[in-house]
Amino acid sequence: MNAEIPAWKSSLLAKWEEIGAAGVFERAGMNFQESFVQAIIDYKGEKDPYANHEWSVFQFARLSSGVVHAAPKEIGEGEQVVWEEWYFEDGSSHHNVLRNHKHELEKKIVNLNDDEHPAIVMNIDWHYYDDADRRPLFLR
Repeated sequence: MNAEIPAWKSSLLAKWEEIGAAGVFERAGMNFQESFVQAIIDYKGEKDPYANHEWSVFQFARLSSGVVHAAPKEIGEGEQVVWEEWYFEDGSSHHNVLRNHKHELEKKIVNLNDDEHPAIVMNIDWHYYDDADRRPLFLR
């Protein structure tokens, strides 16, 4: 990337490095460079579409590759939000896109209460699908 990269892109790349997102992708058999780095390079928007999301990696024994999360920082009453997660389970990699509202792509509704996901996403009906496109939804 060139020296004229917008500050928000540099910050997001630094955040992904800080949390070890590339390692999760490598262990999960996904291409971090193609899915994340190239997506942010190609993205034409002038502002960070993930400014209201918190990026994190969760590590636990059941999913040894780890899980990358892009979860909303806040969810206001009645606010429609998207949460994404990337991981490897049962022999394949996954990119789950979850919304707290109905949508045409949803395959199932889940409601979580565990220690494997960010606290902000607990006890909400999430309408999700496993997206074959590994790029972050808002960087397309």
